[in-house]
Amino acid sequence: MLHWPLRKKILWLAVILMTVANVIVTTTRLAEMYPRKKPLAQVFAGRKFEGLQLLLKDEKYAGYYTDQDMDQAAGLMELLQAQHAVVPLLLDPGGLTHRYIIVNCRDIPRAIEKFRAMNARPVTPGNFGIFVVERPEFRP
Repeated sequence: MLHWPLRKKILWLAVILMTVANVIVTTTRLAEMYPRKKPLAQVFAGRKFEGLQLLLKDEKYAGYYTDQDMDQAAGLMELLQAQHAVVPLLLDPGGLTHRYIIVNCRDIPRAIEKFRAMNARPVTPGNFGIFVVERPEFRP
């Protein structure tokens, strides 16, 4: 290549420069068309249900009561995250006939009112508005 005529050297230099320029332009346009998707930060709201699995380890079923609308995504999502946190225990939404019931309310006074109406006593403190209550008159 060193012994090539000047025209050939200029021609090859132009081809190489055009190729590099086209690669840069193409990758820039592709990056604009298909931007890298940043991973979304996912917060597992089921953390507020942690520890219940150890408390209810000998149970197969537990009731689950919430004052949220279960037809809305937020209420259903909380139920699913609670279920995920207490696996292999099965939660029965609206099932207030079990020995233990997880009461998940938006505020603590509403939760206290609900488990008093069920004649149940709290087993856990109301962290995040969540109580585990036990019905003393429960008979399997």
